Amino acid sequence: MDSIRYDTDVPVRSKQGALLLYCTISRYDSSWASVLHSHTHAELFCCIGGKGRMQAAGEIFPVKKGDCVLVNAYVTHTEYSDPSDPLGYIVLGVDGVSFMDEENHYYRCKFWNERTHALVPYFEDIVRELSRRQAGYIDVCCDIMSIILSKLSRHLSLGINDDAHGSTVCAEVRRIIDESFADALSLDDLAQHAGISKFYLSHTFQKFYGISPMQCLTRRRIQEVMHLLLNTDYSHDVIAQMTGFASASYLSQAFKRIVGMNPSDYRRKGGLPAESMIAAAQKNVPV
Repeated sequence: MDSIRYDTDVPVRSKQGALLLYCTISRYDSSWASVLHSHTHAELFCCIGGKGRMQAAGEIFPVKKGDCVLVNAYVTHTEYSDPSDPLGYIVLGVDGVSFMDEENHYYRCKFWNERTHALVPYFEDIVRELSRRQAGYIDVCCDIMSIILSKLSRHLSLGINDDAHGSTVCAEVRRIIDESFADALSLDDLAQHAGISKFYLSHTFQKFYGISPMQCLTRRRIQEVMHLLLNTDYSHDVIAQMTGFASASYLSQAFKRIVGMNPSDYRRKGGLPAESMIAAAQKNVPV
């Protein structure tokens, strides 16, 4: 990936109170490695060329020039480029802000070309200001950030320093799920690890990620099952034991419910084709 990152030397704070941490301009090349990751701050993506797909919070959706994607703190995400039309984008790292879409989901917001194409010049201006660092560039960046957030707030709810404790708790529970999914975890176990009540955990996790903690655990297990089906010849019984399912029968039921086919068919077909991945992701399949 051809990528350049510009960090802010001094705080760049918008009039809404959001803090700009950095901007990155990237373009796909043969070295691009699409790795799921998350941050302790939000990121604002603006596609400036090409096309591809983005994965966020277990969903995969197409992106093209002019699209903006807003990813909240602690949300796992990555990007995939179309090799024939290399994806290019600008990313702003922004702290102290969260976004909520029209369905009251905090975990991820996306806005398509018809709403956001006019934002491209603002993202490009921030890159220019931070790369050149001419006199007054901090004030200019503050003003540009304020304009971007004001325009976005016409279409979504904008939260400043919204429930920092809740986001930290949810991130810790996600870490436990990612690292210990094969263990016999219950909602009580997760709440005890986080040091909160299971009722607070259920409500807060649903608010930030759009699913319950136990749904997230099942999806994480299914992700591992999908990997094992395609990359090993282990039996379904062995895979069930390795991924925390009580039995191969229960694994099969959960797999069919979430992925839309049974494990045997998934293994035989070599997984899901790209177009099926996108369609399945729209039905909350954890591809």
